[in-house]
Amino acid sequence: MVARFHGAVAEVDDPLTWGLDLDEETLTGAGHGAHDPAEERFLRSYVSFTGETLDVETLRVRAAHDEQAEDIARTALSGALAAPLHSDTPGDDDFLDSYQEYRAAMRAIVEEVDVAPVVRTTFRVDGETRPCLYVTVREHAAAYVPVGDRALVVSGPADLLARVDVVTRPLRNILQDEPDPRF
Repeated sequence: MVARFHGAVAEVDDPLTWGLDLDEETLTGAGHGAHDPAEERFLRSYVSFTGETLDVETLRVRAAHDEQAEDIARTALSGALAAPLHSDTPGDDDFLDSYQEYRAAMRAIVEEVDVAPVVRTTFRVDGETRPCLYVTVREHAAAYVPVGDRALVVSGPADLLARVDVVTRPLRNILQDEPDPRF
């Protein structure tokens, strides 16, 4: 899997500047055949000091068409909106009641995201303004940004997306915490 991701992947440059701490780092994918472009990805998930989540994903391949890219952005936004549901663990709630509430909340999120407009705008990566698809709901956003033969998906609080510096670096450097580029 790592060999298929050879090359540059995205991360937040100096996350502490933005009050972020790396929470999760994941490399996923089937690694064979034609499949959903969102299946093979490198994820860096950050959490802010206020508990908000910002995800930066590198998709190994780009979406085949705009409709697929829009679906990827909407899915990322749904995940960003649902993040607080996943961290909320009430101690004495009945499991069935909690499950029903969770399903209702997820259904409402998906319905709201499905009708939100996807706009063409720009997003900064490596200090350069790049075209992107951008969708916003309830002060959360997701951006789908084509970069070379890959795509980046950044999702979380809209104000944080507008401020953070997203950069690409060789996967090897990120995984082995090496400062100098080694492709």
